[in-house]
Amino acid sequence: MDIRGVILDMKNTPIPYATIFLLNSDSTFINGCTTDDNGAFFLPDSLKEGMSLKVSAIGYNTLVAKISTIYFPATLKLENKSYQLGEVTIKRNRPMQHLSKGGIVTTVKGSVLSIAGNAVDVIGQLPGVRIEDEQISVLGKGYPIIYINGRKLNDLSELNRLSSNEIESIEVLNNPGARYSAETKSVILIKTIRKNGEGLSGNVQSVSRLAHSFSQSGNMALNYRHNNIDVFGSLALDYSKRYQKQDNSTHIDFNNEVYDLKSALTIFPLNTSYIANLGFNWQVNKDNTLGLKYEFYGIPNGSSNWNQQEKVFLNGEWQDEITYYTHWKRKTMPQNMLNVYYLGNINHWSFSLNNDFYYSKNTVNQDMKEDSNSDNGENTINSLNHIRNKMIATKGVVGYTLQKSKTELGYEYTYTDRIDNFLNYGILLPNSDNQIKEGNFAVFLSTNITFGKYEVSGGVRYEHTVSDYYQNKQIVKEQSRKYSNFFPTIDFSFPIKQANFSLSYTAKTRRPLYSQLSSNIQYDDRFTYEQGNPMLQSEINHDITLAGIYKWLYFSASYQYVRNAIVGIVESYSENEPINLMTFVNYKHISKYSSVLSVSPKISKWSPQLILNFMGQDFKINAMGKSQ
Repeated sequence: MDIRGVILDMKNTPIPYATIFLLNSDSTFINGCTTDDNGAFFLPDSLKEGMSLKVSAIGYNTLVAKISTIYFPATLKLENKSYQLGEVTIKRNRPMQHLSKGGIVTTVKGSVLSIAGNAVDVIGQLPGVRIEDEQISVLGKGYPIIYINGRKLNDLSELNRLSSNEIESIEVLNNPGARYSAETKSVILIKTIRKNGEGLSGNVQSVSRLAHSFSQSGNMALNYRHNNIDVFGSLALDYSKRYQKQDNSTHIDFNNEVYDLKSALTIFPLNTSYIANLGFNWQVNKDNTLGLKYEFYGIPNGSSNWNQQEKVFLNGEWQDEITYYTHWKRKTMPQNMLNVYYLGNINHWSFSLNNDFYYSKNTVNQDMKEDSNSDNGENTINSLNHIRNKMIATKGVVGYTLQKSKTELGYEYTYTDRIDNFLNYGILLPNSDNQIKEGNFAVFLSTNITFGKYEVSGGVRYEHTVSDYYQNKQIVKEQSRKYSNFFPTIDFSFPIKQANFSLSYTAKTRRPLYSQLSSNIQYDDRFTYEQGNPMLQSEINHDITLAGIYKWLYFSASYQYVRNAIVGIVESYSENEPINLMTFVNYKHISKYSSVLSVSPKISKWSPQLILNFMGQDFKINAMGKSQ
């Protein structure tokens, strides 16, 4: 029979990373393993008379037990070890990194990254990850989906509240497998250190930022643990004041006349937001955990003032000077999110179930005053945009582990309902009333098998999407969509001497954003409008990635072939006026490539890091009468 069980301390708390040795009657080593995060262990071996188990863990007394005295599955308890402490020296090493299926894992605990500050500070130092203007992106793969201990992160400000010394490891997947949505091109998995002890704990944090103007944020979090129940809650406030300045140059060829526009734009965004959450985690027993989390997000007062001076030249001669004063007012109240989850294990089987509910209301108001030095004089333009979003989502995964292989089978269903009402005042642009109802159903199967030093993992995901597009409460068949696609993925990991490599292929998609499908026409200035394209099709992205790691060197290179690529373009809005329309279209294909080289040696007490990134694309477009 297989040898399996769980290791607990005297308070019935699971002990992760305990070492299990199976010994013969003469104390010779037969087999060994370590416990997982839940304290569970598994040895695929047969029991014989005289065998014993030796269990050891840092901070606990070693336990040796005869097989004949143990009932399986076993529950073994370790006693805390008492220490007489002398002088203690704490050393922090460089972060340890190793390849995983589709990415790279960085160990934070015990490394210099554990004193970096918060989770954002740590993520910003990982190979192939870039943080700019508080946006996290994986080079060549876009914005990642982020998980903390298996829970999807909806509020990225939570990363600022997670201290670096609470993080055990971070895994960056630049080729996520079939388990994840076909639109997910990159994933960041954060694993925190298990917190011990009981009672009430909390923290308060305040941050001030200076970037032309002062911004402040603060949060307070409380946590209460008793037995196997963990109750938590937090409240965060953010006041953000920004500044942006840019110069624009626009060239328009219209009816054999040339318009040149030179403009200087200054933007002053101001935003106040509130985030609150409340929830609990309940470890029913060593094999079953369930929990609930509710999040509220609100922007009661978001505004932005745009000041623009534009000089207009016609055929090289000054024609006009126009000043634009635009005030944007944004309100998101309320935005509610609810997550209910369950995790379980039975022998070789594992189960997970996640259910999400989401609702939000957004209002955007634009007030613009346009003052021209020519005979056009002064104009006033107003627009009002109401958006309402609803979402229900569920995802279930069943896993089976047997010796050196693991197989997962799962489903995912998401239903969204978005209403977008747009009204224009003061200009002869059409109003719009759009609604999109979309259902996405997916099933997936994935497995990984280890052959000595080699590992192969692969999977396939099938997605069926029905998207109904409504205009003025009437369905528009031509703009409604149905998608049915298979998305395969495969990853092969292999060593070459002391270096480890992985070669992977995955197929992904990119569906148009709601804003890209919208028929709303937004007035930017006298020469520029913006509009979506309800006829957009989804992209299909074929990705091949090679990655390698040797000691403190990490390298990855990716090639992507994107079919039906969604591209932002500028085209003529009217045959009678020199007005540009910024919109989106599908192009047949684009080839993209990217590479990352990370060098992070340990030099005496220093841990320097150098990251080199290279990105490019092969794409031709006809613009201004020629191919570019």
